[in-house]
Amino acid sequence: MTGLSSSGPMRLLLVAAGLLVLGGLALLIRALGFEYVFIGDEIVFPPADPQYHLRRALFTMTRFPDVLLFDPYINFPGGAAVPWPPLFDVSLGAAAWMAGGTVGNLEQIAAWSSPACAVLTLWPIYLLGVRLSSPRLGLLAGFFFALLPISVVYTRVGNADHHSAVSMIGAWLLYCLVAWVDPNASRRRFGGLVVLLALVSSAMLLTWHGSLLYLAPAEAILLLAGILTGRSRLLAGQAISALATACMVMVWLTVSPTPLGGPYSSIALSRLHWVAMLAVTATAGTLWLALRRGWATTVQQRFIWSGLGVGLFLFVLMGLPGPREGLTYAYQFLTLSDEVGSSTGEQTPLFSLGVLGDRLQGPPASQSWGFFAYLLPVIPLAGLLAGRGRTALANGRPAGWVLLGWGAFFCTLAFAQRRYGNDAAPAAALLFALLISAVADWVIQILLPGFDSKSRSRGAAGVAVLLILVGFWPAFRTVYQPRALASWSAWSNPAEARVATSSSIAHTLHRFAGQVRDWTPPTSGFTASAKAPEYGVIAHPNLGHALQYRARRATATDPFWWYIGRPNWDRTQAFLNAKDEPQAIALAQALSARYLVTMPGLPPGSVAARLHHIDGQEQGGLSTLGHFRLIGEAPRGGQSIGALFEASAPAEIPYKLFEIVPGAVIEVPAPSGARVVARLPIQTATGRRFLHQVSARAGPEGVARLRVPYATSSEDLAEPRGAWTQGHYQVRGGSESLLPVEVSEEDVRSGRTVQVSPTPRPRS
Repeated sequence: MTGLSSSGPMRLLLVAAGLLVLGGLALLIRALGFEYVFIGDEIVFPPADPQYHLRRALFTMTRFPDVLLFDPYINFPGGAAVPWPPLFDVSLGAAAWMAGGTVGNLEQIAAWSSPACAVLTLWPIYLLGVRLSSPRLGLLAGFFFALLPISVVYTRVGNADHHSAVSMIGAWLLYCLVAWVDPNASRRRFGGLVVLLALVSSAMLLTWHGSLLYLAPAEAILLLAGILTGRSRLLAGQAISALATACMVMVWLTVSPTPLGGPYSSIALSRLHWVAMLAVTATAGTLWLALRRGWATTVQQRFIWSGLGVGLFLFVLMGLPGPREGLTYAYQFLTLSDEVGSSTGEQTPLFSLGVLGDRLQGPPASQSWGFFAYLLPVIPLAGLLAGRGRTALANGRPAGWVLLGWGAFFCTLAFAQRRYGNDAAPAAALLFALLISAVADWVIQILLPGFDSKSRSRGAAGVAVLLILVGFWPAFRTVYQPRALASWSAWSNPAEARVATSSSIAHTLHRFAGQVRDWTPPTSGFTASAKAPEYGVIAHPNLGHALQYRARRATATDPFWWYIGRPNWDRTQAFLNAKDEPQAIALAQALSARYLVTMPGLPPGSVAARLHHIDGQEQGGLSTLGHFRLIGEAPRGGQSIGALFEASAPAEIPYKLFEIVPGAVIEVPAPSGARVVARLPIQTATGRRFLHQVSARAGPEGVARLRVPYATSSEDLAEPRGAWTQGHYQVRGGSESLLPVEVSEEDVRSGRTVQVSPTPRPRS
């Protein structure tokens, strides 16, 4: 498949039109499912990472140009350094600040940020296609990328996550590598490329804490190019670019707190990244000097010099305890030997092959990659097809070798863990475009041997497009078509669609987290990190980021997992597993927690599970829980986040919010051993009614003590509630009738004793 037949301005116009059409196609496909994001006048985001990006971006928007570096709302109490580099969040916050500075501005920008990144990724893909073969290949690769399901998953509307920006920056990094090996690049052009590489590398470091996964193979390819070609300017350019990147990173590190995992952490931007860039500078610079002095005139000598530099760096790195321990986290993450890998669906292999055991099973590989999934392990070899055609650039062959190496690395990662398919997407689009282009040319040569080159080129383009559409048929059938029909129906009947989408996992949590904010007193420090919040909320870790952003409440755990604070993580897990109320209360006090969010799927028999299923009432010989009172609950019909992992009954209540209180103690005189019962009707805003019942037997001193968490009057409550009491406690015990008992809010909060005087029953 050769270049476009037109030339001059018309050719540029055709290319611009082609990229515009591809951008519209990419945006349209990623907008499918919009009805689950834009519900009425609300914007609903997925419950995990996007929520924390919003929390951090909101901080920048409201305090522009400040950056949230240490967050007291995570790992509460105590807080933690934010583990993510700031560029993506700051960009969202700055854009929202310029757009008007409202939460609505921020959420609109955030909702479309990932599709926008996908559209912008088409530009480096096109430029890479031109360098590899022709403009037509660049457009074909862009078409493949626009339709690639794994990319659509990560860059769909509403998924305001940094992975979309990482893939875009990675495409530009690949462009730098391919342009780097162009033997015909002028000195001025190469100088600009050095600057671009430094900017792109810095952007990658400041966007993703796993940036070494990109920079390590990139710097290895650059060094290998210098070794094989013996061109001194390649080595000098690499040394200068790496040094400039190290300087920019060091400036940021000087104003940042100690990162997650220590000063040399591999799971947060740290000195490890700075040292790595300095090591690249030293290795490439030393090899450049050896080349200039005539000490490395052969490929073998250059390999020896570079091997000494890399070996010395690794020896020092592994010999120091800080860097060695910092790399341990990366090893555990990549090998799935930590708690995250064993319970995260996106870290499953692309093909499970029945070896996952109890681990989560991801969607079928064909749903993420179409039929192309089966070629993923070998597709890097398509890089050898680069440089085909009479109009291909002279650097097509070396560019193909660069693509082969880059693609082999990322396609292997994508095969091992499906999450890396998003990172492999730009390179895979180019590799598959090369293969499809070659197959299309071969088919046309057989079918249309007597036609002119222009007709054959057009025919090959049509065959290539058809092959891509056929290859993605599984995704069209199982994902795109159903989503398109649903989105069209939602566009045509928004009121009807709102009923269906309001019960989604994301919207159920979105609405409930907003209610948590309404039902609980405000806390300090949400937009001023120097202040600590007054209390925390205990919840399942997967709810953490939604509660931090939407509810604006601190949590001890969240999807950052135990990395940000092992003690608080362990205490929370112990609380959720606790079957003894005194133990649960002691753990809640250690966590400075005032509220608890429950949901289906909590450990059976635990305090939290009893609260969710029976509101903490008596059951199986267990007494009523006296330190927890229901504040509100989500309506039935919604889905909790647990539905991602196992089916839930439609009649289940997705979430409940309980307050942890000392509880008042009602003292009731009664004969020793007599059973005394107190009952109080409760009603929730969802229309559910239940009877809170507490019972106890009188002791030898003739007094029964009943701990109750509910006050009988809500007049002195500062916040509205989603549940309220009706009437007074009705107490019965022994042979006497007792008057209704009133318990004030102060009684409940202070643990005060309320004494009851008996009233003799009238004789019949």
